Amino acid sequence: MAFAQSKPVGERRRGSVGMGLFAAGVALVVLGNFRSGGKHGEKHAVMPEAFFGLKRMQAAHIAKEAFPGAMTGAAVMSKALWPLWWKYAMKRGNTIYAQSLCADEINSDKGHLGRLFTEYYYNRVFPLGGIGGAPYGGKTGFGAFSHHVPDGGNVFVLFGPHIGFSPKGEPGKFLRSGQKKLSTSCGALCAAYKQCTSGSMPADPKDMEQTWLREKLGPKCEEIRKSSNAMVELALQAYKVIEEEILSIVNTGFGTGNLVLLGGIQINMPYGMPG
Repeated sequence: MAFAQSKPVGERRRGSVGMGLFAAGVALVVLGNFRSGGKHGEKHAVMPEAFFGLKRMQAAHIAKEAFPGAMTGAAVMSKALWPLWWKYAMKRGNTIYAQSLCADEINSDKGHLGRLFTEYYYNRVFPLGGIGGAPYGGKTGFGAFSHHVPDGGNVFVLFGPHIGFSPKGEPGKFLRSGQKKLSTSCGALCAAYKQCTSGSMPADPKDMEQTWLREKLGPKCEEIRKSSNAMVELALQAYKVIEEEILSIVNTGFGTGNLVLLGGIQINMPYGMPG
C-alpha cells in the first residue's frame, strides 16, 4: 500500500492549532508493504513472471515519480508513532483512533496504513469515511467518536483518498484478486471525474456519497483534464477537498487532550511488490 501526503495537516491542543505532526511541507507518501500472501488465509492475484523485472521496476518508478518521497506503510506508522509517544504522550490506552479512507476493500489489504494502525496498534477504529475517502460521518460522526475518548485522552484521525497502479504502472488502474482484467482505483473518484466531464448529473438522494464527490470535484475537473497525468491530479485534487472537509468537521471540544490529523493519498501498488 502507499500513503501520499502533499503536506502534513496538523495537531490541535486545547483549542489552539500547532505546527503539525510533521514539519510543514514534508511530503508523506507511503509505497506499500505488498505481498503475494499473508496470514488469515489471504490470497491475492499472482503476477505473471514477466512482471518481475523490468515491468516491476517500471511500476515502482512511475509511482515514485508521481508521488516523490514514497515510504512504506510501516515506515509511516513508525514515523507517526514516535512523536505521538514521546512528544504528545499519546499511547494506545489514552488515544482513540478514527479513519476516513475509501471503503474499497483493497485499502484493508496487509501493509496498508489504515490496517496497520487498526490491527497492529489501536486494535479498533471508528470509520468516518465512505467511497472516495471523504468524511461522510460529518460533524455528528466526529462528535460521537471524539466523545468516546478516554478521560483526558487524545484523538487521532487518518484520512485521504487512494489511487491504484497496474502492473505496468498505469495510475488509476488495479489488478484485483481473482480478476484477469484491470479495474479502476479509486473507482468512485474515476466515476465522479467521468460524470463531471461528460455533462451535468442531478443530485441523487439514493447515491449521496457519489453526489458529494461530483459536487466537490466538478469545479476542478477542467484543471484535472488539462494536467499531464489526469489520474494523479485527480487524487491530488481529491485530497484537497477531503482535507478541507476534515478541517471543517473536527473540533477540540472533547477535552484537554490532543487532536492529531494525518492526511494523505493511499497508493495501491500491484500485488507481489515488496514495500
